[in-house]
Amino acid sequence: MAFQTFDSPRADPAEIRKRIAALRATFGAHGVDGVIVPHEDAYNSEYLPPSEERLAWITGFTGSAGRAIVLKDKALLATDGRYTLQAETQVPDDVFTIVSTEEAARAWLTENLAGVTLGFDPSLHARDGLKRLDDTVPTLTRTPLSPHPVDTVWTNRPAMVPGAVRAHPAALAGRTPAEKLASLREKMETDALLIAESDAVSWLLNWRGADVAHTPLVLSRAFVPKDGPVTVFVDPAKVPDELAAALDGVAVIEPEANYPDALTRLSEGLTVGADLNAASEAALLAIEKSGTLKGGADPSVALKAEKNEAEIAGMRAAHQRDGVAMVRFLAWFDAHAAGATEIDLVEALEGFRREAGARDISFDTISGAGPNGAIVHYRVDRESNRTIVAGDPVLVDSGGQYDDGTTDITRTMVAGAPTDEFRTAFTLVLKGHIALARQRFPEGASGAELDTLARFALWNAGLDYAHGTGHGVGAALAVHEGPAGISKRSRVPLKPGMVISNEPGVYPGPFGIRIENLVLVKGATVPPGGTKPMLAFETITLVPIDTRLVAPHLLSAAEIGWLDTYHARVHGALVGDLDAAGRAWLEERCRPLVG
Repeated sequence: MAFQTFDSPRADPAEIRKRIAALRATFGAHGVDGVIVPHEDAYNSEYLPPSEERLAWITGFTGSAGRAIVLKDKALLATDGRYTLQAETQVPDDVFTIVSTEEAARAWLTENLAGVTLGFDPSLHARDGLKRLDDTVPTLTRTPLSPHPVDTVWTNRPAMVPGAVRAHPAALAGRTPAEKLASLREKMETDALLIAESDAVSWLLNWRGADVAHTPLVLSRAFVPKDGPVTVFVDPAKVPDELAAALDGVAVIEPEANYPDALTRLSEGLTVGADLNAASEAALLAIEKSGTLKGGADPSVALKAEKNEAEIAGMRAAHQRDGVAMVRFLAWFDAHAAGATEIDLVEALEGFRREAGARDISFDTISGAGPNGAIVHYRVDRESNRTIVAGDPVLVDSGGQYDDGTTDITRTMVAGAPTDEFRTAFTLVLKGHIALARQRFPEGASGAELDTLARFALWNAGLDYAHGTGHGVGAALAVHEGPAGISKRSRVPLKPGMVISNEPGVYPGPFGIRIENLVLVKGATVPPGGTKPMLAFETITLVPIDTRLVAPHLLSAAEIGWLDTYHARVHGALVGDLDAAGRAWLEERCRPLVG
């Protein structure tokens, strides 16, 4: 079965209007003036099973971040800069006001929610998010509703299809669940901890699942006391007996149907830590019935992000195989792109990844030709599928899920010869990518302190991009993971073992450009005379960057040196795993830029 499907996600605007009318018809019975419809599900997930796509069903918007507020006579869809063009394409603007900045969202909320009674489902919202809403509109009244009113009017709602749980081998995990639990308890500052994020539970227990497309986590939560077994809230039917038995003494299974009510029993007399940005309001209220809640960062999230040697080795091995698949794809692109479609590219790349051993893709491949490449998180379907013509720039952002690691890479190509305008823009993006890749930085530095490096060359040209520069990536887990990243808002210190993306871009309209590699945070040599312990990035993605698209005169000698050194490393790593045609292509693409 194909990893990715291409059915059109576009809802008929007339159908959206009917759905909105049906939702509004419930307001009277609930005594509310409107409702909030978040993107997140009860697990606070970024990527959702079809049965949890409430926001997409009620608005038509299929992006992975956003929320809607539907009132009796108006409605808002708020997302972020990655999805500006997509939202404008998918969402009827005669029904929704569409905003993609926090400032615009706050202005709409302030103008339209004063004195309003707004319904919300406590199982779908984190407390900090609700507090931000209350702080923005102090005269707003919130009324808890369960189930969410969308659920009561959603016709033909897909059924939840649970995925089987499988073991993540100890050789790849690097540590047993008992060892991870001991480390977690050393970090805990409370009597117990609620782990509300499914990928953290999957990491802790060394298991993987198939509940969510392209993300091998098990939808679950965990209650971790200072002593005794962990209580894991999960559907018992999807956990094989041998896996449950392997957790004996470490964890006990509690049916997920008992969540969050069972938290009241487990929390009695205890101080329980929880991340107020991740745990649902319903879960926190259950804890507070019998225990004392202490908000703060969930230490399991950081432990998961700081990968051990086995996980790092697995990530390197996955990127080696993924590099071979990408080289074969890029050689195929050179020979076949003109006249092919965006879907043809997705299917060709998927085939090469399958042959390299991928279990799945790590997200739906972004394959955008011409102006579609300027839609930051574009998802091709049979309706939007564009045929590539000679001279078209094409942006392909993709990744693979391997048993030992997760990959995420973007390359921008041209089906033929690039224009001078494109070469200039491409080189400015490349300068930012290289600046970040080369930078040494002190221990304790955060992504917010590094983000400007990737934008500097673009800013000098009057350009920028409306997304973060980098996100964390899990080890055979979620392609987006916390707690660290590289953006203006990423305040969490970068630490050795974290894997982060380096992906500046620019999206002028006729095309989009993004260059993305994954980098590993590691210790760095302190220069002579230096006194601060230092860190640096090691690029672990092994795929050539197309030098035919570069304007060499815009690069410094140091930047050219970095690019040539990177390509020499890529060539050495991959050449032995390619056939004669692949070796010839790689040899040409890894030549020094000048000379």
